[in-house]
Amino acid sequence: MKSTLACLALLVFTTLPALAQNDTAHHRSVYNAINAAEKSLQKVTATHKDDPTEFALTGWLQDGEVKKIVALCGDDGAGVTEYYLEDERPLFVFNTYLQGGEGAQKRAKVEERLYFKDGGIFKWLTTEKPAPVFHGEDYAATTELHTTNCAAFVAALKNAGGTKGKAVAKVLEGTFTGIEEGDYFHWNMTTKSGEERSFFILKPDASVDKVLDKPAAYAGKKCRVTWKKSTENLPEAGGKMEIDQILSVEWTTPR
Repeated sequence: MKSTLACLALLVFTTLPALAQNDTAHHRSVYNAINAAEKSLQKVTATHKDDPTEFALTGWLQDGEVKKIVALCGDDGAGVTEYYLEDERPLFVFNTYLQGGEGAQKRAKVEERLYFKDGGIFKWLTTEKPAPVFHGEDYAATTELHTTNCAAFVAALKNAGGTKGKAVAKVLEGTFTGIEEGDYFHWNMTTKSGEERSFFILKPDASVDKVLDKPAAYAGKKCRVTWKKSTENLPEAGGKMEIDQILSVEWTTPR
């Protein structure tokens, strides 16, 4: 009898983790597929304002369909939210933010993983300490928050990536050579083919801002920049003009 109970206990112990993995197997498959194809997808940037909060958005589209969104919230400590979409609706959401009120001496980073099915969250994992107990109303409110935000973000990105191409981003690889300072800052680099390129630095993300603090520390490093053509009003340069401006940078060699 004891042997039978022990076998049953072992079976339950080994089966539960497998079942826990199976309920998110599809989500992990979609997540991996999107990230594997990311470089071949159309990359678009946009902003969305929901007073008083403004979101800086980066989206990846395939044949006009939004597959992934990274949303940076301007509110202090609100963090970054990544949306992985299926039929342009949330399938998996990875959210990071800083726990604790403004002015706290030390704010812990919290990671959340939200899994959606049939339009709602069915699994919610968090590193928050102490571990919260989520109730039905928490699931409903968080589902509504992310589905509403996701719909607004998709609309903003698709509008930005429309036929006018005002915010359609392009990618260029090369070697960073420095920052040129004048009426405006410029990002200078040499492409793989040896061409010298320069980009206006107007409204980049944090990856570029970091380089502005210590450009010499990055000189000579290989990079992949995301940029776009746009028409901007630049009074110091004589008014409206079409320019190339950098949006973000990824480093392809160790910094």
